[in-house]
Amino acid sequence: MIKEIVRHQANRIVPKTDFILIVRKPATMMKMKEMEKSVLHVLKKAGLLKSSGHVKEKQAD
Repeated sequence: MIKEIVRHQANRIVPKTDFILIVRKPATMMKMKEMEKSVLHVLKKAGLLKSSGHVKEKQAD
């Protein structure tokens, strides 16, 4: 299911990026739309989704 979500959202993901998604057991009970929302949320937090206009840069601590 994760591969299918990533495949469908590939145009929104920063190109030439490798990432690993670790799915926990409660995710096995999620419906496709819930899982998609969760995956997109994680990718957004990681700065791996394309933004409209500019690429998000990570801030130094």
